[in-house]
Amino acid sequence: MREKVKAWIGRWDTLLQRLAAQGATVREWVVEPEADGERVRETEARLGIGLPPTVRRILAEGAGKVTIYWYFDKETLAPFASSGELAWSLDAFEWPYFGGDELEEEKRYLAFHVAGNGDYVLLDLEGHPDDPPVVSWGHETGEFLLLAPSFTEFVERVTELAFVGAEDSAYEPFCGPDGLDVDGSNAKAWKAWLDQYLTLTLEEAAKELPLLIDYITFHEAEDPGVREALERYEPDAVLAAWLARLERETYWVYRDHLLGYIGETVGEAAADWVRSLWSDQPPVEVSNHSRAYLSACCLPGREGLERVVARLEQEAQNSKIDGYSANGLLRHFHSRDVIRWMESRVAFPFGGWDDLFAASAPHWEDVCRWLDGHEAMRQSALSALGKLFAKGECPKGEPDRGEILRLLDKAEQEAVLKKEKEAVRRVTAHLADWR
Repeated sequence: MREKVKAWIGRWDTLLQRLAAQGATVREWVVEPEADGERVRETEARLGIGLPPTVRRILAEGAGKVTIYWYFDKETLAPFASSGELAWSLDAFEWPYFGGDELEEEKRYLAFHVAGNGDYVLLDLEGHPDDPPVVSWGHETGEFLLLAPSFTEFVERVTELAFVGAEDSAYEPFCGPDGLDVDGSNAKAWKAWLDQYLTLTLEEAAKELPLLIDYITFHEAEDPGVREALERYEPDAVLAAWLARLERETYWVYRDHLLGYIGETVGEAAADWVRSLWSDQPPVEVSNHSRAYLSACCLPGREGLERVVARLEQEAQNSKIDGYSANGLLRHFHSRDVIRWMESRVAFPFGGWDDLFAASAPHWEDVCRWLDGHEAMRQSALSALGKLFAKGECPKGEPDRGEILRLLDKAEQEAVLKKEKEAVRRVTAHLADWR
């Protein structure tokens, strides 16, 4: 067993180093050596049972405590899994509570890890007494999912799958009748994707446009090296490559990401294609948010903004447009024209309107106009200023400090709620510090 544990640790170390080298975040990577025999006995006394012999040997022969957690902290269009987790320790062994009165069930299963969302990873003590099966219990569904016929096999399989888990929804795509199926279609797709993620370099990807498209979905498009590589290709070819990639994508969230990449990497060269998305029969299925973003990125001048505003008003018809909907569709334009459009529509609750004001390249004269406007305008502007100052930003132009201070003093005098007065004071304090 000691050699098996040593081999596991070597595989874990290699995989985690490769993940970190490619930009994934390895947040926790801890293996503490063999557990002291006395501590093992204390744990068994606390539980009222002896630990299964194989599990006991693993704890005693090199892996008394394991904590592994990694994730993609950048936008990475990974199939199935976006993080990995594996953990156990003597302190983690506990009798689970499933929220009911089935005490016999709660003594059948022994938890050795609890996922961040509350799902359990458990030993099924009614299985093989030496090396029991491992199951997952979903706290939302209340259902058990077989992960492996033994603890040893669980570690083997989850290691091969780069530690997918520990929530049951992360395990589920890879499970068959015998638990995690490392040779199943989903597992093969995940392992193939991960292998490319771990091995594809920008230098290699730059040689072939489809590979460069894949590389961007691994690492985003903002890297200067990626931008330089894209410049070697005609914009029409880049657009065609993205559309080919889009055809293969079935997950709607990732489709929105891919559409966003078109805006970021093709820009105005995709203007005619983006105009086609506004037709009654667009060439691809597109959400309102993606169409608005592409219009902001790819359509010249005011054209994109006018199209989005017209659609927003058409869909709202006689109803009030709420700030969150407006912000979701218009914030990418970063245009003062949006601020003028907002003025006849902003109302309470002002959530969303303040974010949109802050995102729309406001000038100090816009701030003065809004502070001197009706109550919803004033509170939206105050909140937007607070958000800008918190990011180290401020409106454009030179402020008329005397006028702004007068308007802020007026706002504080007219404020009814304590939180409104505090918002005015925070802005006043920031304005005093701003040069």
